[in-house]
Amino acid sequence: MTKKTILVWPVLLLICLSVFAGGGGDRAKASGSAPIELVYYVGGRGAQVDLPAVLVEVNKYLVDKIGCTLKIIETDFGNYNQKLQMVIASQEEFDLCYTADWSGDFYGNVSKNAFLELDDLIDRYTPQLKTDIPANGWEATKVNGKIMAVPNQQIWARSNGWAAEVAYLEKYNFNPTNVKKVADLEPLLAAIKRDNPTWYPLSAHTDGILDFLTYYMGYDELIGRHIPGVILFTDNSLKVVNQFELPQVQEHYRLMRQWNQKGYIRPDAATVTDISADSKAGRLPVGFPGTMKPGQDVQDTISNGGRPIKSFALSTPIQTTSGITGTMTAISRTSKHPDKAIQFINLMNSDKYLYNLIINGIEGKHYTWIDKDFIRPIPNSGYTPNADWMYGNQFLAYFKEGQSVTDWDETIKINASAKPSPALGFVFNPIPVQTEIAGVSAVVKEYELALDTGAVDPDRVLPEFLAKLKGAGSDILIAELQKQLDAWKRSK
Repeated sequence: MTKKTILVWPVLLLICLSVFAGGGGDRAKASGSAPIELVYYVGGRGAQVDLPAVLVEVNKYLVDKIGCTLKIIETDFGNYNQKLQMVIASQEEFDLCYTADWSGDFYGNVSKNAFLELDDLIDRYTPQLKTDIPANGWEATKVNGKIMAVPNQQIWARSNGWAAEVAYLEKYNFNPTNVKKVADLEPLLAAIKRDNPTWYPLSAHTDGILDFLTYYMGYDELIGRHIPGVILFTDNSLKVVNQFELPQVQEHYRLMRQWNQKGYIRPDAATVTDISADSKAGRLPVGFPGTMKPGQDVQDTISNGGRPIKSFALSTPIQTTSGITGTMTAISRTSKHPDKAIQFINLMNSDKYLYNLIINGIEGKHYTWIDKDFIRPIPNSGYTPNADWMYGNQFLAYFKEGQSVTDWDETIKINASAKPSPALGFVFNPIPVQTEIAGVSAVVKEYELALDTGAVDPDRVLPEFLAKLKGAGSDILIAELQKQLDAWKRSK
């Protein structure tokens, strides 16, 4: 044991007692030689009961590496936006958060001045991070020319698809090649419902369904998830339209209404934030993955309690700005230690041991090696976040049983070869229309999920929804987006 290790251990004992013994009390204050604590807000799919044990190991490592400890605060994705909004509105001191165009309200929080500009921090403390992450990743995270978050390295080229338990595909002799559009899934859903009348076989909750089908619908979201203002992938003129007025979106709402009434979607899906119990129990055998990617089936199988899942494409890979901004890490403007925060982000993009400790847990307690290449999660271990994409560099992740050792290489190739959106590289500046963004966001929150999960009749509710969007300033928002997009196009 080195002299350095002997000196660190008493400090660690004090940290562990103060952070964990009190059940998560007030944030520890740095004093003297005690390391500071970074507070990190993330989304999740259910409480990780063994998180404290994992953080003990994480903090042993971080103290030695960069002289700090970490506190992760997890909130299920259904409530994550609201939680982060409350934290930011109260000016709570925290350091890091997961943010995206679809969760964590990236553009909205940038317009509220909630995140730090990162250019100077990166240049001063972690210049290697600039070269480790591809240039188009950095361009996507800029607002007004400033880097406002660090893009997490994972599948950036996006495509949509559907997935189902293999057992049901076999049981009903359902041929996946017959599914050319979402409506073609109805025979499978009907057969499962017939044999399991108390189930609602299509996975749906407060993340919605349209969230997982935007590329299939053929449009590029330019302001953020569910904010009016998109371009069609086939439109090189870059005309901005309101996606909720598109015929394919309105037809989607009508189909979801039919499926809700037939019992394929649970009636209260628009208010259900956590479906992990139903998923693990196998009561949600059909769904839509976030995006198609190498290794997706393994990730879904783990979420499904270990029952094999197979996914199938509905669209081809497209590279968009929103595909990159779909998962990022930001530093809060209230952070007292942004230097340590950016160093932590750098480690999550470069340190294989730390990255896998946070995403997989402790070897022998939460996972085991089954050979030199693959790990196997231990069932009911208390730590299976299954969200590699939410942190740092997914290409550092250990391969899980069922994956291929070529998965990360294949993902990088897909990112490089995907067809670009006509608006790839455009980043919207939300500041001139932040009032309108707030207004339309409130209207979307009131109406869209109910339409998307089939809880209301779109023929009755959709006209009201569109009228309220206009009243809240959607036309002004779209005009500003068109103005910025036209200027961007001229500058190319």
